[in-house]
Amino acid sequence: MLQDQIIQAVSSALLAYEELRALFLVGSFGKGTADAYSDIDFLAVVEEGKKAEFPSIWRHALEGIAPVVFWNQRPLGGTLINVVTADWVRCDLAIPADNNLSHRSRDTVRVLIDRDGLYETLPPHLAGKGPNIGRITYLINEFIRVLGLLSVGMGRGEYFLGTVGAGLLRDHLSSLLVEETGIPDPGGALHLSRLLSADQMKVLLSLPFPEPERRSIIKAHVATARAFMPRARAMAAKLDIPWPQSFEDATLRNLQRQFGDEFDMSW
Repeated sequence: MLQDQIIQAVSSALLAYEELRALFLVGSFGKGTADAYSDIDFLAVVEEGKKAEFPSIWRHALEGIAPVVFWNQRPLGGTLINVVTADWVRCDLAIPADNNLSHRSRDTVRVLIDRDGLYETLPPHLAGKGPNIGRITYLINEFIRVLGLLSVGMGRGEYFLGTVGAGLLRDHLSSLLVEETGIPDPGGALHLSRLLSADQMKVLLSLPFPEPERRSIIKAHVATARAFMPRARAMAAKLDIPWPQSFEDATLRNLQRQFGDEFDMSW
């Protein structure tokens, strides 16, 4: 794969840069689950006094291998750099703040450079964290809020925005299903079918994609709510998350007033 060529070339190019104390592959290449469509996720441990200059060294190394057509650098728990090459290989580099590797494990990284033996300090596996209660609480409340906005969109005849709202509800459902799996490191967003079970994927694939037309949009919202609400209630009960009953009741009353029998709340 072209990704393997870039991995080998960038490792060789940076081997002489002593201030780079470690370079690991993380993500799908770190776990050994990469395919021809995977991006390359690098993690660099750099001496504290050299972190500011390392992005330019990184870019120089990449440019010596393939032209860079996209570069985005931002602070995110340290520094995160997103790159796309002229061959449309995607490379991400994370430089963690304080060189913190606490959320890594040996089965989620692959060593390219390791001058200080950091790999051996990592645990063999990540401990299972279970569902994220804060995340699930957010998804429940946000789902109800977006569902309620159906009355606004349809009242104004905003049918394009109605299709966007249906998409947001599908996204919240897929996020809830990922939380159901309890996987400690689910990775990126473009391999959902690897994370979810066949039954979970069947739920998502059964959802209607609406046309920009009133009845189709209402049908899509109702179908997604029927899939989401019972699962969300079950998770909330299991995790002792207070259910926003008054919010749900007010939302459904408002939808019932506007849509009547068009909006079937039999979930």
